[in-house]
Amino acid sequence: MKNLKITLTLTALAASFAWTSVALAQTNTAPQATEPAIDAGNLRAFIELARSDLKTQKALIISENLPMTGEEAAEFWPLQRDYQNELTRLNDEKLAIIQDYAANFQTMTDEKATELTKRSFDLEEKKTDLKRKYFKKMAKVMPARKVACFFQLDNQINMAVDLQVAASLPLIK
Repeated sequence: MKNLKITLTLTALAASFAWTSVALAQTNTAPQATEPAIDAGNLRAFIELARSDLKTQKALIISENLPMTGEEAAEFWPLQRDYQNELTRLNDEKLAIIQDYAANFQTMTDEKATELTKRSFDLEEKKTDLKRKYFKKMAKVMPARKVACFFQLDNQINMAVDLQVAASLPLIK
């Protein structure tokens, strides 16, 4: 039952982020006659709302699937919040890359493709460094296998969102 609940939650989260990426792509391409224009301020508000919901759902998934003692939880959750805040800053970089991509995918030059790819690789490296940093911190307050479980859950959620975003982005022409 827990696995079904996780799957349904992840699907809902991924779908909400798919709409975000579609909206981003639409803001940076010429609107079709039948497409309404998207307000950048409203889009930013929508992204923040989706992020807030994602953070809440992530915490719920983690708490339901990662048993902790009271002492472990008291030490873990502040670290998890710090990790999530740093991850959000990195996701802001990802959003900037997606916006840049959306503005250029139809007229992509080799130089722009190289720049965007390098930025993506650099971002992935920063995310890996962040995970290593927080694995060390979290492993000081609870067993490494529980920390590994946290990162498994975190990776599953992030991969579901990333898959939906990637699937909604058009290919370079």
